Amino acid sequence: MEKVLLSIVLILIFTKIGGIISRKLKMPEVLGALIAGVILGPIVLNVVQYDDNIKLLANIGVIMLMFLAGLETNVEEFKKAGLSSLVIAVGGIILPLILGTLSAYLFFDNFWENIFIGVILTATSVSITVETLKELGKLNTRSGINILGAAVIDDILGLILISVVLAVAQTSGSSAGTSGTLSIIHVFIKIVLFCLFAIIGVLYLPKFINKFKNHIKPGGEFFTISLAFAILIAYIAESLGIAAITGAYICGLIFSSFPHKEYLERNVKAISSGFLSLIFFASVGIQANLKGIDLNVILITLIMFIIAVVGKLIGCGCAARFLKMSRRESLQIGTGMISRGEVAIITANIGLQKGIISEEIFLPTLIVVILTTIITPVLLKLAYSHKIEMNM
Repeated sequence: MEKVLLSIVLILIFTKIGGIISRKLKMPEVLGALIAGVILGPIVLNVVQYDDNIKLLANIGVIMLMFLAGLETNVEEFKKAGLSSLVIAVGGIILPLILGTLSAYLFFDNFWENIFIGVILTATSVSITVETLKELGKLNTRSGINILGAAVIDDILGLILISVVLAVAQTSGSSAGTSGTLSIIHVFIKIVLFCLFAIIGVLYLPKFINKFKNHIKPGGEFFTISLAFAILIAYIAESLGIAAITGAYICGLIFSSFPHKEYLERNVKAISSGFLSLIFFASVGIQANLKGIDLNVILITLIMFIIAVVGKLIGCGCAARFLKMSRRESLQIGTGMISRGEVAIITANIGLQKGIISEEIFLPTLIVVILTTIITPVLLKLAYSHKIEMNM
């Protein structure tokens, strides 16, 4: 017990120091937390081990992280995002998925591992993009609005895709023949039903609850019941073979339209960003085996990085051009969608824990997340520069 408590103390201190340094460098705090995990892990200091206790806290942390992401999503803005954001999001998912899956066959023969590599590359994180757009004063431009709308849709479609691939991969791995086909059909039925109930919950449950808003008071009871409900939905999703993070995110979307949403968001953020999610990101760094770096891993990383950039740049950019946007706006949108982040890390971590991908893919994913996060602000500033505008 003493060792576990000390490990938690070290994780919290090191991740916060890493986060402060990252923020000073105008990078997301998650990078500092990841690097802190690598430093604490077996590669550098070897003072924290990824044991069952850290794993449990990390798993709860990722559920809280996705619950918070759902809470922070503006459902009304999401509804207004419209067809353009949907088309851009789909373009930014399809191309990286296809390119990622096909390129994986250069290194691996396992169909589901290759598909999962493509799924990892579909993720988008626009936290760093939002900060850059704010700095440039371009957040409310047509391209800025479409980046935000497409990112929200990208997250939702990506989580559904993760759940489908995860569920079908596990089912196909344990079944064969006719029984295997029936099992896969059964999985799809469960996923469709879950999605239908999720849509109904997001659209109609808040309206029903709001009728009793005068009886709902912000406080410990409201907060505790909300957390319990989030974990329950995550449990139901996991029980159905759907990723727990999908359930947590859907629950966050439902609560985002509830009374006292700000109170709930503030308190969930305190427990997530201040404690549990730090343990999750640190645990990812602790699991990273840098001793496994060889020429093959470097080559995989390079190809994944190229696809990560080109997939979003061309996929989202061409979708924007299809919608009759200018070349300049298309370039800006494609660039704004390049950055990977939490969802890519979470996806890779789930794949590793479920045995779908190997350590050989897990490490390149972390490196790609870091690299895309670093280059996105630079490329975005170039995309909005006057020089680019004149050439367009």
